[in-house]
Amino acid sequence: MMENKNSGNAVEKAIFALIVIVGIGMIYNQTRMISVSANFYLNMLSFILIFALIGLVAMIAMKKELDRAGRADAGVKKERMPMTLAEKVSVGLIAIVGVMIIMNQVQLSGINSAVSGSGNSDFSKFIKSMSPLKSSSSIKGGVIVGPQMNPDGRTTKLVEWPTISETPAPEDTGNPTQDAINYVVPRGTPFYVLEGPGIEKIKGASFDDPLTSQKVWASLLGSRRFGSANELKLTPEEQDRWDRVVGRFTCDYCCGGPNSVTPIKNCGCAHSYAWQGMAKFFIKYYPQYTDEQIAGEMTKWKGLWYPQGMIQDYLVYTGQQPASILTHGGSIGIKQQFLQQGSGNGQSTQASAVPLEGLPSMVGGC
Repeated sequence: MMENKNSGNAVEKAIFALIVIVGIGMIYNQTRMISVSANFYLNMLSFILIFALIGLVAMIAMKKELDRAGRADAGVKKERMPMTLAEKVSVGLIAIVGVMIIMNQVQLSGINSAVSGSGNSDFSKFIKSMSPLKSSSSIKGGVIVGPQMNPDGRTTKLVEWPTISETPAPEDTGNPTQDAINYVVPRGTPFYVLEGPGIEKIKGASFDDPLTSQKVWASLLGSRRFGSANELKLTPEEQDRWDRVVGRFTCDYCCGGPNSVTPIKNCGCAHSYAWQGMAKFFIKYYPQYTDEQIAGEMTKWKGLWYPQGMIQDYLVYTGQQPASILTHGGSIGIKQQFLQQGSGNGQSTQASAVPLEGLPSMVGGC
């Protein structure tokens, strides 16, 4: 009888410890989820329930201690007896569950960082690579080459951006210019226009109709120029993310100079309005994509609206044109990029692709 009583006390302690672990994990997870959930009342209710749980555990623990103190004052002796095998197994299972809960909370935190695009740690990168959100997006996505702002805020470099919609790998037909056109200039209608959340806001957008698409995307921004009837409203958290994306995305081909690139938030051209509206759309309706994927999809549309400059950049990046041909905004950084890489990068000193003068430098009004 005494053995069962002592074993029961040990199990009670283990259960109390598990409840404390769960409470701590829930508080940690809830503080992380505040950045995702904008519902103030739901967040407050969650915290109230969590602290109620902790308070209840504290009350029970204090009552236990008072009971033990009372028995001690009454002269009741308590013998320590070893636990049975069944009790040991139970305590072990409870400990395993506690460890799993802690790991789950850490994983949820990593996924939250991956969803918001702010996670830069090795762990968050691992989560991004393993998460179903990443897998589903990479099936539809691809890679597009385009400019990225350098840390100096004035120049750019060429990088491979991940895209949200499908971007097939470039072909090799023996005509490098046509291959570049086929790769850089998108065609068809992306999946997010045909199905999914927010499609009513971007009806009419298509890679095959750049002029209409420009107006549709620009209408989401909300402005005197394109009106506010179709404007997308963002939460404070979404607005912070939007500021981060548009503050680093560049308008390379219609303004600025080789040593001074213009961020789209400082540009008044129609394409800039469209990109800003596009960033709102993806942050509002597709928050699972990273900042890089959103910027990559915006870069893909850049190839539709500025085909000549984007194709030139691609030919430079693939070594089929020398970087010296570039004169667009921030391009001095690209020239420096390939100068630093040296001759081992396959950069040509003579053009291996035909000139691009026949291609429009800009599609759509400024």
